[in-house]
Amino acid sequence: MRLGITLGLPLAAALLSGIAAQTALAEDGEIKVGVVAAESGSFVSAGNTIAAAAKLATQQINDAGGIKIAGKTYKFKLFIRDDRTNVDTAIAAARELVNDVGVSAVWGTESHDFSVSMAKITGPAKVLQFTGNSSLGGVLSDQTVAKDGWLHYTFQTEPQEWQRSTSTAKGVLSLVGPQLKTPPKHSVVFVGNDATGQYLSENYVTALKAEGQTVDLVKYPPDTTDFSPLLTRVKSLNPDVVHFWYNGDSTLIAFPQALKLGVAPSYFLFGVDPGIYKERGLKADQPVTMSCVPMCWGSAPFQAVKDYFVKYFALGAAKGPQSSVSLLYYDYFFMYAKALEQVGKLDDPDAVVAALEKMQYQGVVSAVPLSFNNHHQVTFATEVCLAEPGTSDQFKCAVEAPPATAPKAD
Repeated sequence: MRLGITLGLPLAAALLSGIAAQTALAEDGEIKVGVVAAESGSFVSAGNTIAAAAKLATQQINDAGGIKIAGKTYKFKLFIRDDRTNVDTAIAAARELVNDVGVSAVWGTESHDFSVSMAKITGPAKVLQFTGNSSLGGVLSDQTVAKDGWLHYTFQTEPQEWQRSTSTAKGVLSLVGPQLKTPPKHSVVFVGNDATGQYLSENYVTALKAEGQTVDLVKYPPDTTDFSPLLTRVKSLNPDVVHFWYNGDSTLIAFPQALKLGVAPSYFLFGVDPGIYKERGLKADQPVTMSCVPMCWGSAPFQAVKDYFVKYFALGAAKGPQSSVSLLYYDYFFMYAKALEQVGKLDDPDAVVAALEKMQYQGVVSAVPLSFNNHHQVTFATEVCLAEPGTSDQFKCAVEAPPATAPKAD
C-alpha cells in the first residue's frame, strides 16, 4: 500500500504540473475586457446597446481566430456589469472589473457623467476606457490626456459635442423648413435637468442660435413621466420647433403628450430612431424630425451599416430608440485589437494608447476612416431623418457632415 502511494506521488506531481501548465496556457490566451452599462434604470435603451455591441464585436473577433501577439493567439473574455443608471453602482462595477477581475480595457458607461467617475479608477490602473459620453468633452485637454494626465487612457468614442450639435441643428432645420409655411425662427429645447442634459443642451442651443434661431431652454426633472405642465408652458412660448433633447426614453413618453396638447407646428426627437418610430406606430400631422448617433437602424444610409444591424439584431439585441448608439462602441473593439497586435505585447498600455492615437481605421460607424484627435475624440457625421406628416414609415434622411469649426456662442 505504501509502495503504491510512494510510486504515485511523482505521477500525481506530474499530472498536477501538466494541469497547471494547461491552466496557465489558457490564461495566457485570454484578454479580459469589461463593459459597464445601464442594463436597467432610466437610461436603459442606450445602455443595453453597449453590452450588445460588445458581445457582437468580441464574438466576431474570437470566431475569426482572435489576435496574434508574439506568436501566440489570444481571444477576448467579456465581463459585463449593469450600472443600473446609478453612479455609485457604476463606480463599484469599475472597481470590481479593474481590481478583482483584472481587465485590460473597459467599454462604457453611456449613462450621464458616470464615465468621468469611472476614469478616476481606470486611469491610475492604466486600464483603457472607451466611452461615448459627450460630457468628457469638458475635461479632455492637452494636459489631461498627456502621459501623466488622469485621462491618458480614456478615449471618447463619439464626436465633440459642438460638432454633433451643429450638424444636428443644420439637418433638423433644413428638413423642417420646407414643411412649414414660413422658415422656423423660434426653437424651444426641452431637456432633462441633469449634468449631461445641461452640458449637451448648452452646445445645442449655441448651434441653433448660429443657425438664426431664437432659443428658449426648458428643463424637466429626470425620471419625469407627466410632462403636461411643462409642455403647456412650452406651448405658451409659441415655438416653431420643439427639440426633445438627448434622452430617447423620456422623449418617447413626452412626445405623445406634446401631440395631444398641440404644443408646436413641428418637432425634433433626438436619439429616436426611425425604426422605433415606425414600430411604435407614432404619427403626427406635423413634420417630425429625428436623429441617430451616428447612423439609424431604421433607415441605414450605407450597406455596411445595414449589414451590421442585421448581425446585431440576430444576436437578440433589442430594437430600441437608441440602438444606433451601439455603433459608438463596436468599431473600437477592433481598433483596440489592432493596436494590441501592432504593439506586440499585453503589458504596455502606454504603447497601446500611442498606437490608437496614430491609427486610421475603416469601420462601420463612419464612411471615412476613424481616427482620434489629440484630445482622444473622433469625428464622424450624424444622420437626421424627417417623418412625412401623417405617416409612420415614410422618411426622408440626410447625413450631415461635421463642421470644421465650432459655432460662436453669444
